[in-house]
Amino acid sequence: MNDENKDEIQSAPLDHRQGERSNSGKVYEPMEGGYNLANLIGALLKKPLAIIHDLEAQKKPGRIIFSLILISVACLAVFGLVVGTFSSHKIDDTQLWAAPLKIVGGLLFSSLLCLPSLYIFSCLGGVNARFQTITGVLCAFIALSGLLLIGFAPVVWLFSVSSNSASFLGGLLILLWVVCVGFMLVLRAGRALGMSNISHVIIWCLVFLVVTLQMTTTLRPIVGDDGSLFNFEEKKFFLRYWGEQVMHDVRPENKRDPLE
Repeated sequence: MNDENKDEIQSAPLDHRQGERSNSGKVYEPMEGGYNLANLIGALLKKPLAIIHDLEAQKKPGRIIFSLILISVACLAVFGLVVGTFSSHKIDDTQLWAAPLKIVGGLLFSSLLCLPSLYIFSCLGGVNARFQTITGVLCAFIALSGLLLIGFAPVVWLFSVSSNSASFLGGLLILLWVVCVGFMLVLRAGRALGMSNISHVIIWCLVFLVVTLQMTTTLRPIVGDDGSLFNFEEKKFFLRYWGEQVMHDVRPENKRDPLE
């Protein structure tokens, strides 16, 4: 069997799914242009399912995944730098580099932790795709989230330089992250790949959201500064930690004190 016939057999299920999605109005077609960073960013914003198509069709999947990781790291680092400006008025400007490092490292590590469960839940939902494709779906999801956060960066910068309430800024960041997860690119990709039961991926998205929120507590402080780079002494659930910070912030004697 020559390589051409092998590729035709391998892509047959993909072509079948593509035809089904085209009839239902879904944009599930090959990417136009090359796989450079600019083209991938445009595809993420306009036709993200085209990236999933090329991943499943084995069109340079390694290059696509690597480029998506680069986009994620760059966007999250810039957003983290903006978050770090909240503490830039202090003599010790550690947060200007610590916040980007924690945001990039924490989100990538959270994604790595949740990747096996995403593959399992996708299979349970009826998706017949390679593990490499599911990895690419997750990378595309993180990259798109990074682009969305870059879009929100000017708003975050305004509040970071004009407010000393870490509780308010932290709440704003949490809200923006929930919005990013709410775009549900993973769910759209699952449908394009033939998912028959979307409840599995919805559950996974909730698990991923909780994991990333807990990671913000594990890597605290991210907003503000408590004089230490990390605080691993106390193990707390993120809801308890946030509640304590809000109560600390509303006390009259602490209103002017930046929180971790």
